[in-house]
Amino acid sequence: MKKVFSRSNLKWLALLIIIIILAILFSFKRDIDVIEIKNRTLYQYFAGIKVEYKGSIRINKTEDEVTELTFKDQDIELDTTPIFFKGEKRVLFPKNMAVIYPLRGVQYKINYYSELYEDYTEFSLKDGSLDKRLFDALIYDGNDIYLFTEKTTVTFGDKKFELDPLSYVIVDTLNNQVSVYDYTHDEFQLYENVSDQVIITNGKYKVNASLDLMYYNDTSKLFIKDVSKLMNLPKKD
Repeated sequence: MKKVFSRSNLKWLALLIIIIILAILFSFKRDIDVIEIKNRTLYQYFAGIKVEYKGSIRINKTEDEVTELTFKDQDIELDTTPIFFKGEKRVLFPKNMAVIYPLRGVQYKINYYSELYEDYTEFSLKDGSLDKRLFDALIYDGNDIYLFTEKTTVTFGDKKFELDPLSYVIVDTLNNQVSVYDYTHDEFQLYENVSDQVIITNGKYKVNASLDLMYYNDTSKLFIKDVSKLMNLPKKD
């Protein structure tokens, strides 16, 4: 018995356990970094052009943080542009995003491959084992995309848009451009030479998308643009 539990054997046993744990963790990470979607049609808009992916679709996140979508032997490098499920009120986020609660002045991170979907008449966010309804919230990519989880009004200059959930805007202040995606009508419009500030509101909160700023409690607060620095969205508020 002493030989079986000798110091040397215990060291080898500990090393073997560590190797097994690392192998399990690596396998788990590899599984969550790759998703396969079959018999569905997905679509995105790139610069106003609708691109559809049909049939067997594979999305893979590589070690160097590149996310690729593969279908029909084509590899497409993805950015934070939302991916929609055709015929379903569901959207997948290929990158980490932020959930913003302007009324509370807080924001959290949701992980890549999270999905926003209609849950009866409301919308829920699924992130791994987390499944949570969102109220008075919007989703932000840390740069220029704002996606809505409820009916939302967007204004700039003399333009006013009444948008349903899953619609989004892209506010490119560097090039003075604003893109508006109307989910219900599946319309994507680009507006150039926009010098006015873009305001987002649901009647309760107000967000200045040109300044990445939310107003709450008679004050204002800038968004944290580096999504990786945010805490994960909690199960309970």
